[in-house]
Amino acid sequence: MDIWLFSLILSAILIGWLLGRWQPFKKNNAQHADLFSEKYASGLNYILADDSDNAIKIFTDLVEVNKETIGIHIALGNLFRSKGEVDRAIKIHQNLLARPNLTRKQRHMAIAELARDYLKAGLLDRAEKLYREMIELNADPRHAYHRLLELYITEKSWEEAVECAQVLYKMGEPEANVMYSQCLCEIANVAVDSGNNRLARDSLDRALEVDAGCVRAALILIRLHLKTGNTAAAKGILQRLIQQSPEYMPLYIEPAHQIYHGNENRVYQEFLQNQYQQHPSARLAIALLEHYARNGEIKKAREFLSDILHKSPSFEAFEFALRFLKSNPDQLDETWETLSTFLKTLQDKKIEYTCSRCGYESHSIQWLCPSCRNWASMKPEKA
Repeated sequence: MDIWLFSLILSAILIGWLLGRWQPFKKNNAQHADLFSEKYASGLNYILADDSDNAIKIFTDLVEVNKETIGIHIALGNLFRSKGEVDRAIKIHQNLLARPNLTRKQRHMAIAELARDYLKAGLLDRAEKLYREMIELNADPRHAYHRLLELYITEKSWEEAVECAQVLYKMGEPEANVMYSQCLCEIANVAVDSGNNRLARDSLDRALEVDAGCVRAALILIRLHLKTGNTAAAKGILQRLIQQSPEYMPLYIEPAHQIYHGNENRVYQEFLQNQYQQHPSARLAIALLEHYARNGEIKKAREFLSDILHKSPSFEAFEFALRFLKSNPDQLDETWETLSTFLKTLQDKKIEYTCSRCGYESHSIQWLCPSCRNWASMKPEKA
């Protein structure tokens, strides 16, 4: 028996208990009371027979809407929603809100449940309006701001998301600083791409103010500094990242390559060599191999490649080997080319990042986990 059916049984028991206390048939004759008992018994029989549709219909018909049965109708609406019958849930909760005799608490409950119905139905504008109403009524504003934040993230409405995250941050909500900083990063990322450097810088400063350890904000700030020619500032941030968050090393390779180019080519090589010794990974190994090959240090590349393939073989290393040895036609043929394509396909599917909260796996970094919806929870896999 699934959870929602178990909930229906509990609701049926609650209905019977409340109606027993309410005793709506005191003023009616015994025939009406017998009819009620028969219907209630039929509803229970339908539940035991796993015929939930008929059970819900009977209990819905049995209970008149009045201030003593509001909770039952809300529970029935929730059961419809959990079963996927959102339209019926919406009708029940809308009907409750239309009644003039609700208490303040009952009205707030009905608004909250109707907003959940709208979210489930994908009617985001209606849900947003109700959550805004909850905030104005001071009806569980923390819950309303959380739901609005999720809604704006879904819609990629980042300015509105920042507004909600900021409120939650000021309320002292757990991990609101992470949500707040990540939403600011979204704005900064778009601003850098569009050339709005002032907005990007302001957003990144705010992000790092509320979450000093935000790796994403630091990486975007490096990109902004490089774009504006401030290489020294970018270098300083990269060095701090390496010290503070070495587990994200695979994400530092490309910024390092952009920082240590031209006259600092040797510095970039030393950076890769030092980091590979301290934090060996396939990404660092390939970056170092590519650097050797690009600079004509073929002997070093061959020796390092041989060492990697023997000590820590990986799809990336084999793929590089095939490309690297392609210059020697005596060692490669069409079979090697096919194998290269195959290995590259496997490489694209390789799990490289795992969510530390829920275990969600991905081959690329996703700052907002698609599974548990936590920000900055995905970590690179160890080699």
